[in-house]
Amino acid sequence: MTPTEQPAAPAPTPGEFPRMSLPANTGGVIETLSNVRSTHLDNVRDVHVYLPPGYDRQGGPYPVVWLHDGQHVFARTGPEPSWRVEETLDRLIAAGLLPPLIAVAVDNGRDDRGAEYSHYVPYPRDPRALSRGGLYERFLTEELRPLLAARYPITDDPAHTAVLGSSMGGLVSYHLAFRRPDVFGLAGVLSPFLVFVDPITLAETPVHHRQSARGPARIWIDIGGMEGLITVRHTRDLVDHLVTDLGYAPDREVRFHEDPQAPHHESAWARRVGSALLHLFGDPDLPLVELTMPERPAVATGQADVSVAPVGVRADGCTYSVLDAALAWTPADALRPLGLARVAPGRPGPVALTATAGGHTAEGTLEVVEGGADALLEVTVTTAADLPADETVYYSGLLTTRVAAGVHQGTWRLPRGVGLTGAVGRGWRCDGLTEDGTPIRDPFHHDGDRRLTVHVPAWTDPNARTPAAPETDATAPIEETP
Repeated sequence: MTPTEQPAAPAPTPGEFPRMSLPANTGGVIETLSNVRSTHLDNVRDVHVYLPPGYDRQGGPYPVVWLHDGQHVFARTGPEPSWRVEETLDRLIAAGLLPPLIAVAVDNGRDDRGAEYSHYVPYPRDPRALSRGGLYERFLTEELRPLLAARYPITDDPAHTAVLGSSMGGLVSYHLAFRRPDVFGLAGVLSPFLVFVDPITLAETPVHHRQSARGPARIWIDIGGMEGLITVRHTRDLVDHLVTDLGYAPDREVRFHEDPQAPHHESAWARRVGSALLHLFGDPDLPLVELTMPERPAVATGQADVSVAPVGVRADGCTYSVLDAALAWTPADALRPLGLARVAPGRPGPVALTATAGGHTAEGTLEVVEGGADALLEVTVTTAADLPADETVYYSGLLTTRVAAGVHQGTWRLPRGVGLTGAVGRGWRCDGLTEDGTPIRDPFHHDGDRRLTVHVPAWTDPNARTPAAPETDATAPIEETP
């Protein structure tokens, strides 16, 4: 932030945290409480509080949404990439689509992030094998919530209190809402990191707890189709469990959205967070005004199930995958219904799909081909020969092996339909570049055997990241958020 964005604040009285108000050009104001200490976690972090247009300290109580990874929530208080949530809230509140609400963005614990966002299974990439989610939960509910309630008129009604995050932040939001529905009656779970997929063996280890009883009243869950090893399948399995086993009403109590071309990146969450907030705080009775059938990659006869949910748009703009749509297709034996807009492929050939929901009809096509549930991917990455021998190189989050100076290779059998960005990385925000300095990208849905060679002439400097940071899923084996 520039000095002009941080006007001098009066000296805090004893026992208060320093606060600064940032100017809001379009409505809301953001205040930052610096170095908030947690006795439970024995560390400090900043907390950023969005106050809506027309905020009145004597008014309220205001609905509140708690967000994780606070460094990347508001464009005006943190580095890019950002969710730009203040811009979304300003727009939706001004349009009367959301009530004036307070948003609390809690910075993550940096090196402790994975541990703090893990309740049941230690964060797989943390060599300390710690699960500090219970302590983080106590920090939020026993320390931070009373602190903020003394300063801002936030509600204590769980029906108007949401917890929301992405990736590991989505995982901890899901657990918090089910562990403490008396506090968090609403949950936003974006691109959740539910299953650790080993980047070498592809072995899967669930890191989320399978719930046995209902928790929050409303849940938003979404996933991008280009998130690599954070797969659509894991997220859809969770949604189906909530609906089938716990009795959540699809498209009303739990709303799901699959964004086929979206990567695991803040820019994608910025595009979807508005729909999440509209589901959690908006009017659930608004009608659908649009229904479309998205384009899908070909599916193979060996795949166990495929989602064919149409995309609906509610009158307020809330966009989601309609799970309760009525589906039909021809030829009739091309697919077998599995429920909740999932089907099993049958015989090969083109399939004409029709979906009906909310008085609207959408049509599309799906191609079924012969093949198994997975397909071979072989990748050779060439780079400068002077790259250190112990340097790790990832292709779309998959770990390659050094076979010679400047040559890294990987061979995997991946589930059909997994979306890969084709990016190359060497760790956090260190991305491969083309000759002209643009990020290497060749995105595709893995729908058949393929062999690729990628040359990397240069790399980005992670310490000199610009606001125009490209989307990537190659900087870490599983997730790339800080």
